[in-house]
Amino acid sequence: MSALIRHDWDLAEIEALLELPLVDLLWRAQQVHRDAHPAGYHVQLASLLSVKTGGCEEDCAYCPQSMHHSSDVTAQPELQLQVDGVLQQARSARDAGAHRFCMGWAWREIREGAPFDAMLAMVRGVRELGMEACVTAGMLTDSQAERLAQAGLTSYNHNLDTSPEHYDQIIST
Repeated sequence: MSALIRHDWDLAEIEALLELPLVDLLWRAQQVHRDAHPAGYHVQLASLLSVKTGGCEEDCAYCPQSMHHSSDVTAQPELQLQVDGVLQQARSARDAGAHRFCMGWAWREIREGAPFDAMLAMVRGVRELGMEACVTAGMLTDSQAERLAQAGLTSYNHNLDTSPEHYDQIIST
């Protein structure tokens, strides 16, 4: 079977796939994957560090980082802005085999000024270590996105909490 990636499926073909035994479906998925990645398997190891933990102003019903919920997560503002400490963690992650270093901030949105400048320095520092740099820090402006890209950011994670129809059931802020 040639496992070409397709985008022209009709309903009967999709239904036939859904009726396959699970192991057969997994086998077909594996064939597509191997055809798309003939060089073999490469696992990318990533390390995640919470640069600012807890105290987020957003009220997401599921999130222990929110200041609106009681949980075992306590705000640790002292971790925020310590560029050298974050880069030491990144160095340790790299030395342990990580290829990507992800940094998270429990914020609703990225703050301009010292917090954002520190984030840019962290991204630059991670890139200088030869690693991919990933950030998750809530909402950002177009200008902030551009500056993060210029600093070398390779990916930005933003949690899309739910569809607009259900937003008021998940987020109250």
